[in-house]
Amino acid sequence: MLTRRALLLQRDSIYYQWLRGHFFLPIVGFAAMVLRIKSAFAPAFSEVHNFNSSTVHTIALPPSLLSRLLFILSPSPLAPQYTPYLTLFHDILALLILYNTIQAVRHLRRLQWHTLNSRVKGVVFNAIRQAGPVRRKLEAETRALEASLERSLRPPGWNKGSYTGGGRRSLPTEGLAAEALLREMEGFVAKEERKWKGGWVSGAVYGGEEAVGNLMGRAVALYALANPLHPDLWPSVMKFESEVCGMVCRLVDGGDPDVVGCLTSGGTESILLAVKASRDRAWAEKGVGKAEGEIVACVSAHAAVHKAADLMGLRLILVPMDQTTYQLDLSAMEAAITASTVLLYVSAPTFAQGAIDDVAGVSRLGGKYGVSVHVDCCLGGFILPFARRAGFSDLPTVDFSLPGVTSMSIDTHKYGYAAKGTSVLCYRSKAVRRYQYFCFPSWTGGLYVTPTLAGSRPGALSAACWAALMHVGESGYIERAGAVLRTARRIAQGVREGIPGIRLLGTAPAMIVCVGGTNGLDIYGVGDRMSKKGWNLNSLQSPPGLHLCCTLRHVGREESFLQDLREAAGEALEEIREGKTEKDKGSIKGNAAIYGMAATLPAGPVNEMLGTYTDCVLKS
Repeated sequence: MLTRRALLLQRDSIYYQWLRGHFFLPIVGFAAMVLRIKSAFAPAFSEVHNFNSSTVHTIALPPSLLSRLLFILSPSPLAPQYTPYLTLFHDILALLILYNTIQAVRHLRRLQWHTLNSRVKGVVFNAIRQAGPVRRKLEAETRALEASLERSLRPPGWNKGSYTGGGRRSLPTEGLAAEALLREMEGFVAKEERKWKGGWVSGAVYGGEEAVGNLMGRAVALYALANPLHPDLWPSVMKFESEVCGMVCRLVDGGDPDVVGCLTSGGTESILLAVKASRDRAWAEKGVGKAEGEIVACVSAHAAVHKAADLMGLRLILVPMDQTTYQLDLSAMEAAITASTVLLYVSAPTFAQGAIDDVAGVSRLGGKYGVSVHVDCCLGGFILPFARRAGFSDLPTVDFSLPGVTSMSIDTHKYGYAAKGTSVLCYRSKAVRRYQYFCFPSWTGGLYVTPTLAGSRPGALSAACWAALMHVGESGYIERAGAVLRTARRIAQGVREGIPGIRLLGTAPAMIVCVGGTNGLDIYGVGDRMSKKGWNLNSLQSPPGLHLCCTLRHVGREESFLQDLREAAGEALEEIREGKTEKDKGSIKGNAAIYGMAATLPAGPVNEMLGTYTDCVLKS
């Protein structure tokens, strides 16, 4: 049995295409040609040369047009010993060979060599690591990394004074008092909320308003036991979910009353379900095999679409982005569309540089080629629909008024200010939405159907989401969207006006401000200096950068951020001038070390590092 590692390599390699059969028949055809040529020089061939006109009349079928084009593969009048059935067989074989040769060329043309290169390096790394000395060295390095991460994630004293202790691996012998447990949690919250409440964190907490938080807390308490899987027991939760979907769909329906939605656990699940729906739709309506489908997306697409392709066995075709605007390359996307394409994926905005892709252009491609289009509007779903009324008329229309758009994902737990764990996946119609359902009518436990990936779900989050949307209201969202956009644009303008060593990446049209380094400045080193000043920014790669995802917590903190960024960049430039960079001193630390190392290594060791980090997070 092939290992998963081998299958991953084959998926993006010429050997994978061999196993799929695209190269098998051309080689069979080549063998047939060899045999045909060989038979042409057989002794019988000389006898055939002596045939007369009566001999020709004994041939049942003349060679077909395809047989003439592929004359070596099919009989000719010089070979009367062939029967009509063999003639037909050769013509069918020739058709199959021609089709599969075209397919082989097509797949060679579309082979993503950068992915293949990375996976080949990964296989080599995994082979080398099996050697005794190398394995022992890697194990030692992994233990050191794990210890370093443990100190970073759980610094000494972080759990000091805890009533319940730390590192628990078993239930308490006797149940603990409710008041004591609540005091413990209140103590944790008091420590942890300081950073995000002060507006030091990129994204993460998008609102944090006390009134909205208290309302959601009471809603969660009321519906702590509710489960949307049982609408007969909790019809009010069914009401909440349908109304949340209705309210969100109306923001982006473009006047189309047929647009419908479904509440999910977050942006990732919304994207997974959109991919499933597009795959199953292409299978049902166009006959594209579930294992043959392809998604076309930009390299800037969210990691969730990579996860979806991996889970569903789909091929992800990545197209480049413009290196100035960081929008997807529309012509490259069109060139990547084939009969196997099941989904075109577009972002509004992208996570890294905050670019708003040409959604209208991708919509036209979807309509032109009959392919589903998903708009990842997880970040922008509660900003873009209100932008014009907040005074920002330069932002594009992103909704179902664009006829090619099939689905949109909108996170209510971001700029909808709901509790974490809710998102709405909108579809153009009920017919399209139905493809996301999982139906299992033959289960021994009864008829089974779920609209999402999960079976049981927390009704408390549905109730809290409904309460938040109803409390903030349309005017509240317009006001908040305007505040966030003004904050982001003031910071972007401050970068444009000039911070030595820092440049703006992209145009910062919405809530994300992304910066990179110039004049040899290591932007990750700047990020580490910003961390020492208290900021928690997102580190990016390809190209290297940092971004601040602006939220309500940053309103009024624009000048503070710009001043700290100016100082951090100035410190880094001064060290460059004096030749005292951390790199020269051999003591690179923090994100500068992690991302610098990741950029020089194949996927194998980087995955090992990420796995070690996740082990530390999950450690009990």
